[in-house]
Amino acid sequence: MPVSTMSIRGKNQKKAPLRQGFSLIELLSVIAIISVLSGFVVASLPGVKSAQDVTRVAYDVQDILEQARTMAMANNTYTWVGFFEEDPNNAGTAGTGQVVISVISSRDGTQTYSTGAAPTALASASLNQVSKLLKMPNTHLSVLTAAAVTRPSVPANTYQVGNSAFANGTSFTYPIGATTPTYTFTNVIQFNPQGDATRIADTPTQWMEIGLIPTHGNAPDTANKNVLAIQISGIGGKVTVYRP
Repeated sequence: MPVSTMSIRGKNQKKAPLRQGFSLIELLSVIAIISVLSGFVVASLPGVKSAQDVTRVAYDVQDILEQARTMAMANNTYTWVGFFEEDPNNAGTAGTGQVVISVISSRDGTQTYSTGAAPTALASASLNQVSKLLKMPNTHLSVLTAAAVTRPSVPANTYQVGNSAFANGTSFTYPIGATTPTYTFTNVIQFNPQGDATRIADTPTQWMEIGLIPTHGNAPDTANKNVLAIQISGIGGKVTVYRP
C-alpha cells in the first residue's frame, strides 16, 4: 500500500520549539536598567533632592519635638531640644546648610535652675543625653515671611528658632560635660512636666516657630517654594507643620 508523501513528512518533520517568555534574570535586568535611568532623570531636575530633604526634615523635627514632650510628661521631668546650624563641611562650625539637633533631659526631674533666672548654661551634672546627635543635611533655619506659608503668626521674631534673638542666654553642650564640646546649643526649646513649651526661664507664649528652607551646599535656595514652618504651642506643646 503506497505511503502518502504527507504521512512521511508528518513523521519526519520536527515540531518548532514554543517561544519562551522572559526569564527571571532578563526581567530583573530590565527593572534594574529602568531604575538607574529614573535615578538619572530625578537627579537632573534642579531642586528635587533638596526639596524632598526639607520636607522629610520637617516631619522628623515634628517627631523629635513630640517625643521630647511625651518624655517630659511621662517621666514628670524637663526636656530640652537644642538647634544648631553648621557648615556641612566643618562639624561644629556655625554656618549654613546642615541643622544639628540634640535632646537632653533632667536627671532628677527638676528644671535645674532657679525659676525666673536664666542661667548661662544648664548644669551638665544634672543632665542626661536622651538620644544621639541628629543631623539634617540640605536644610537652613530661617525666619519665614507671612506670605511664604499661611499659618498663625508668632508673637515676635524672638520666638522663631531661626532668629538669633531666640537664644536667651542659656546653653547646653554636646557631649554633655565635655571640656572641649563639639557643639554649644543656644537656641533651645524646653518642655515641662505638663507638656508646655517655652524658651528657658520663659513663661509659655502662644506660639514658637521653626522655619525651614532647602539649601544647595552652603547657599539657601531662596527661589524654592517648598518652605515649611513648624509651630509649637506654648500651652500644651502641640506641634504642627505648615507648608504652602
